This record gives sequence, structure tokens and C-alpha cells, in this order.
Amino acid sequence: MARHDAVGGFDPEPEDEDDYDEANAALKERFGIWAAEKGLEVDPEAPESPVHYKWAYLDGHLTRWTRADLDEVYLELYPAKVIVEDDELGEVLAEARTFFTFLADTGLLDEDSDPAEVLIGHLSAIEGRFRANMADDSRQSFGKRLWRQALSEGVSLDDQAAVDAFIARFNARPRAERDTVLGANLSPRQPQGRFTPKGTPPRPSSAKRRKRRR
Repeated sequence: MARHDAVGGFDPEPEDEDDYDEANAALKERFGIWAAEKGLEVDPEAPESPVHYKWAYLDGHLTRWTRADLDEVYLELYPAKVIVEDDELGEVLAEARTFFTFLADTGLLDEDSDPAEVLIGHLSAIEGRFRANMADDSRQSFGKRLWRQALSEGVSLDDQAAVDAFIARFNARPRAERDTVLGANLSPRQPQGRFTPKGTPPRPSSAKRRKRRR
């Protein structure tokens, strides 16, 4: 179980997936309360993707952030794994800036982090590279290509039965057709995680989740 040895009983460095789920839920709850107190209209799930990738692929510490971490999450992992519509790309970094403002305002930003204003400024500085990398198909993982194909065929990634049926159909296709979808000849970089994250489809931005709920 989580150690609960950090700020106010919140463990920012969970040891396993159960601990992570508990810490992630607590962090998002605090974010939602903070946003409500500030009168901000933000999705309480906004921290989900950066926190997930920080834990699963980087150093595992949810509230210790540097500019290098931002580069890894938004310039490498997002392009490889996260499906975001072009008109929602700006919202991704806007949500990130709100998240780091929250960490600083609530005293949760770890003392070994870069200052919040530096992190927020860096997010603005990398926006052009973020957009370019998100548009670069060669950076997409095989998984992201697969789920983009599923979406293009009208499959809801929230419907497990539909996902399973799509995978069965896809696996039955000729090898050349599957390679065309997956871009097997492109040899994309495959980010390796510290842990195997729960779930199969790429984790959507909160903008995508809102779109799905409509």
C-alpha cells in the first residue's frame, strides 16, 4: 500500500500500480477542489496523462518536474502514444500550465523541481515543436497507429467488445495490409516504460474525453 509519507498524507512516489491508482485519484481530487475554489472551468481529469506518463515512463515521482521531463512527456511520449485532434493541441499545453500552477499554489510541487514559472514558460517555448512532433507520423508507436485505424473505422475505444472485435478483424487481414497500417517499415522509436501501464488504447487528452462524452 502507499506509504503516505509526503505532503498531507499524499504519496507522490507510488511503488506499484495500486499505490499509483490511489495517489493519482487523490491528486486529481485536490486538483478539482483547487480549480473550483479558483473558479476555473477545467476538466478534473486534466492531470491524468502527464501524471500517468511521469509515473510509468520517467522517474515515477508525480510532483517533481523539470524541463527535461516536459520535453520527454510532450515531445516524445505524447507524439508516440496520445491521440489528439489538431484543433485540441493547444488545449493540451494549456491544461498542463494549469496543472503546474496548481502544484505550485498548493505546495505540492517538489522542492527539487524547476520553478513553476520556468516550467510554465517552457511549455510555451516548446509548443511549436510539440505541434510538429504530434504531426510527425514516424513518431507514432505501433499501438497509436492501430487505435487511430480503429477510430477511423468507427470503433469506440471505450467499448471493449468493439475493440476486441476490431483486433480480431485486424489480425485476420493480410500481412501487407497490416504493415501498411502499422508502418512497420518506418521503425518508430518505442518508448519503454518502467511499468506496464493499465489499459491498452492510448490515453486520450482530457479534451478528447470531453468530446467522447458529448
